[in-house]
Amino acid sequence: MTGDRGGAPEADRATFAADRGVPEADRADRATPVAGRGIPEAGRADRATPVAGRGATRIGPEVVARISAEAARQVPGVHALVAVPARPHGVAVRLDDRAAAVDVDVVTWYGHNVLTVADAIREVVIDRVRVATGLAVREVTVTVDDVVVPGVDVPPPA
Repeated sequence: MTGDRGGAPEADRATFAADRGVPEADRADRATPVAGRGIPEAGRADRATPVAGRGATRIGPEVVARISAEAARQVPGVHALVAVPARPHGVAVRLDDRAAAVDVDVVTWYGHNVLTVADAIREVVIDRVRVATGLAVREVTVTVDDVVVPGVDVPPPA
């Protein structure tokens, strides 16, 4: 395998994608061009796989954090994400060459099963990050920091 991915032959790109755990159907070397311009379909390009020798696409952790935060907020039972200076969106992300690891801190509503909410957050974050970026998500750690009781902590939701 060559060190310069931009000039790597097609076989090396396929090996590179396989080494990174990208499913064969989602590999950039198998992506369907859009409008005949050699641009892979959205969500199909691997994080650092070059496209037609024109360079690599790099996705920063802040992008994955924002996608993850928005996805987690949509889960029934989530009252809020816990934002702190180190995690302004309530989410921390660690990226390596192969995948992302996501940590989400949430507050849930009383009456919702905490484990069910956490599992739903995990599933939706994995799905949204994969669809929006093409990245695999190695793990999603959900920390429930508090439970809000409607009518006691805050007015009941409308």
